[in-house]
Amino acid sequence: MSEVCEFCGALYWKNEVISSKKYTKCCHDGKVRLPNLTEAPDLLKELFCSNSQEAKNYRQSIQEYNSSLAFASMVAEIKEPLGTGPYCFRIHGQIYHMVSTLYSNERNKPGYGQLYIFDSSEASNRRMGNNQACLHSVMEKLDALLRSINPFSESYLQMHILIQSNPAVNVKMVFTEHPDLDLRLYNAPTSRT
Repeated sequence: MSEVCEFCGALYWKNEVISSKKYTKCCHDGKVRLPNLTEAPDLLKELFCSNSQEAKNYRQSIQEYNSSLAFASMVAEIKEPLGTGPYCFRIHGQIYHMVSTLYSNERNKPGYGQLYIFDSSEASNRRMGNNQACLHSVMEKLDALLRSINPFSESYLQMHILIQSNPAVNVKMVFTEHPDLDLRLYNAPTSRT
C-alpha cells in the first residue's frame, strides 16, 4: 500500500485508482468525515502485541472470547455461495441482533447480556463452561474492561437493580440508535436530478 488519499490519509494499492486518477473508496473526496478513533485500552494493546501466554491464548481463541462476551447474537438468513473457493457467506434480507430477556429460565442457561447482572467472577465462571480453550484470567480481565467502558453492561445492571428493588414494576429496556449518529452517512454525497 503505497498510495495515500489526499483528503483523509487512507492507504491504497496503486491499482485501486479510478479513471480520474483518484482514490475514492474512503471519504468521497473529503465529503465524509469520521472522528479520529479513540486509543485502544491498555489491556487490548497488551493482548494483541505481547508474547505472554495470556496474549497468545487470546489471539488463538479470539473468536471464543468475542462470542462469550457479546451482548447479543446475530441472526440473518445466510445464502451459501455456489461453487468452490474460500469460505464466505451472503446475507439475504435484514440482519437482526437478538437480545435475550434479563433473566434466564430452567431450559436456557444465562448468556449474552444476562451475564452482566452477575458478579464479574461468577459471570466469568459461567462463560468458561462453554469456552474451555480460553484462560480464566483473560476472561476476567476482559469482563472487567467491558464493565468499565461499555454502556450496555451498565444498562443491564441498572435494570436488574431496579427490578430487585421494586419487583412489581414492569420494566422494559429499549436500545435505540439515532440515525444522525451514523457518520458514514453524514455528509455523504447526494445525487441531484
